[in-house]
Amino acid sequence: MIIAGILFLMGILIGLSYNHFAILAASLAMTLVMLPLWLARGEFGFFSVLVWIGYLFALQSGFLVGGYLRPDEDS
Repeated sequence: MIIAGILFLMGILIGLSYNHFAILAASLAMTLVMLPLWLARGEFGFFSVLVWIGYLFALQSGFLVGGYLRPDEDS
C-alpha cells in the first residue's frame, strides 16, 4: 500500500512536468524492476499479477491527476 502511494505521487510529479512518453517509460521501468524481482524471489503468481496491475493503476492515475492540475501553457 505504501508503494502504491509513492507511485501515485510519482505519477503526479510526472503529470505536472512531462508528457505521455515519460509515463510510458516509468511504467516500463517499474515492470522491468518488479517482475524479475518477484521471479528471482520465487514470489511470482496470480496475486503478484494483481499487485502489478494495481501498481500500474496507481502510477497512471497519479499521472492523470498531475495532468489535470498542470497549469495551461497556452495562457
